[in-house]
Amino acid sequence: MKLITFFKIVGQLKKIKRTGWVIKGVQDPESVADHVYRTCFMCMILSQKRQLDHLKLLRMALLHDLGETATSDIRFEEGTKIIASPAAKNRIEEDILKKILPSTGNSDYYLQLYHEFRDQSSPEAKFLKQVEKLEMVIQALEYQEYGTPSHALNEFFENARKYIADPKIATLLKQTISLRKKIK
Repeated sequence: MKLITFFKIVGQLKKIKRTGWVIKGVQDPESVADHVYRTCFMCMILSQKRQLDHLKLLRMALLHDLGETATSDIRFEEGTKIIASPAAKNRIEEDILKKILPSTGNSDYYLQLYHEFRDQSSPEAKFLKQVEKLEMVIQALEYQEYGTPSHALNEFFENARKYIADPKIATLLKQTISLRKKIK
């Protein structure tokens, strides 16, 4: 029964809309689970031929937003500006993970992955942060293609530039920006 409850909690991410898109008035915005899905897929593809623990990376990608079942999708950044307390968000998310992860039978390991991502303390965590920011701008590009005004999406591109340093991921960011400029 505990695992069923855990899986139901994980499923809540399918219902939680990403706050940044909601605030910008995007029609039918993606859910947190939508974001996690594409982020995992991107990690799988972009991490090929890299000296990373691929299974660890994918597990971390699956877990990275699980705490949002408690916080929803709280934004603490707007473009390059900090607008809320990341420490408060992290504290709430860690508390919920400490409550729900024991039913997995491997809570210490999964909590360690969460900490690594939060603290950006491993190569996998640093890679994941950049990939999830690239995922965000690809989503922004799609929303612009669907009719969201480009000026409403600028902050997402600013935020991604703040984090993306990896040359390959930076190239993909530049390509996404290039595609964005072609949209009428």
